[in-house]
Amino acid sequence: MYEHIFDPSILRSYDIRGIFEETLNKEDAFMIGYFFGITVKRTVPSKSNPLIIIGMDGRLSSPILEESLNFGLKKSGCEVYRIGLGPTPMLYFASHYYKSDGAIQVTGSHNPKNYNGFKIVLNQNSFFGDDIKKLGELAKKGHSETFKGPSKNVYIIDKYIEKIIQPIKKSISENLVNKTIVWDCGNGASGPSVEMIAKKIPGNHIILYSEVDGNFPNHHPDPTDKTTLKMLSNKMKEVDADIGIGFDGDGDRIGVIDKKGRPVAGDLLTAFLSNSLEVENKEHSTIILDIKSSHVAYDKILSFGFNAEIGKTGHSNIKKRIKEINCPLAGEMSGHIFFADEYYGYDDALYAAIRLINLMAKNINLDEFVTSLPKTYVSPEIKIYCSDKIKFELIDKISNQTLKDYAPQNVITLDGVRAKNEFGWWLIRASNTEEAIVIRFEGRSQKDKDLLLIEVKKRLKNEGLTWENN
Repeated sequence: MYEHIFDPSILRSYDIRGIFEETLNKEDAFMIGYFFGITVKRTVPSKSNPLIIIGMDGRLSSPILEESLNFGLKKSGCEVYRIGLGPTPMLYFASHYYKSDGAIQVTGSHNPKNYNGFKIVLNQNSFFGDDIKKLGELAKKGHSETFKGPSKNVYIIDKYIEKIIQPIKKSISENLVNKTIVWDCGNGASGPSVEMIAKKIPGNHIILYSEVDGNFPNHHPDPTDKTTLKMLSNKMKEVDADIGIGFDGDGDRIGVIDKKGRPVAGDLLTAFLSNSLEVENKEHSTIILDIKSSHVAYDKILSFGFNAEIGKTGHSNIKKRIKEINCPLAGEMSGHIFFADEYYGYDDALYAAIRLINLMAKNINLDEFVTSLPKTYVSPEIKIYCSDKIKFELIDKISNQTLKDYAPQNVITLDGVRAKNEFGWWLIRASNTEEAIVIRFEGRSQKDKDLLLIEVKKRLKNEGLTWENN
């Protein structure tokens, strides 16, 4: 009989994540494998040995957790294909390639090096939210059956690389020969893949920190971090690069710097990448942005002839919505980019990089796009501590009051509350991954931005939350 109680802090909305040997250990990994395997077998009762793909990032704890995860899946009676070290999108690709029943990546994503966790797929769909909650409940209840499922190592990286470089192989790429591209892998799991890509596509490729090292000795593996962007920008200046591309620790988030040294946020990058879509009826195609996105990105997508939709933040939420409305492209401000026109609809930063480079090959210029954007005054993503016990109730109160103060068409309440007024827009939402309230606002002038900040502070203060408490 296997029974297990997970530390409640590791069962997150989008994945399972904790601090290795504090809130997350190899026993947890075994139990995740075992009880996920039991869940899959109940989902596909016709299969005696459902197929599960597992992979891992380059963190120091990942091999230990992957080994225990494999053992747990075998005990549940599943067949396991182990693809080894690689970016999370390679796991998603392998899941599609082998038509698996489930898949799990051992990864701490962009978190500090002592973190680790699991991103899970069930039947090509994200396993998140209530799915993770039910997994915890199943483990607490326990299960007595054990089996001896088969397991083997498989090599998939060549097939993955061939798939993601197809857009460039299908186009005339002579224009790339004299282009200089700087890649920053941040010692994360994308390094070996980037090295392979650079040998297969035209251009002068400068690759930084491609050696996988779980200590992340050069910088934190976050492509939106100021230190990362500074190092990438400095190298670009040194070699007179045309573009800079960075990745997070597991290769599902992208950061981009244009030739003039300007970081391009994920929402604006999504708008630019809509130029790569080849669809017959643009007016029938909707591109999704997450709720933190700038209205500039939204308006740009409309100007290119597409529909635009504001959706919930979170890669799992967006992947679900992509399938619901048959969306060809989606993107988050954080750098998760999802293509579903000629690709599978999951967030793959390496594939997004290829689509971006392919636009360069077609002389569609990112610098010109960034220069054309209207000037707005946008805040960074501000986080204010708020206990998990009250944060969602607090957001409900703010939402209800906002709906009384604003016309319904100017308020979005699908993920916190986002309101538009004569000065611009503001957002207050509860983080799904931290004990925090997340705030963002964007004005047409500095004065407008200041007025939006005053309104946000007032609405928070009315519910007992102030900047001064943090």
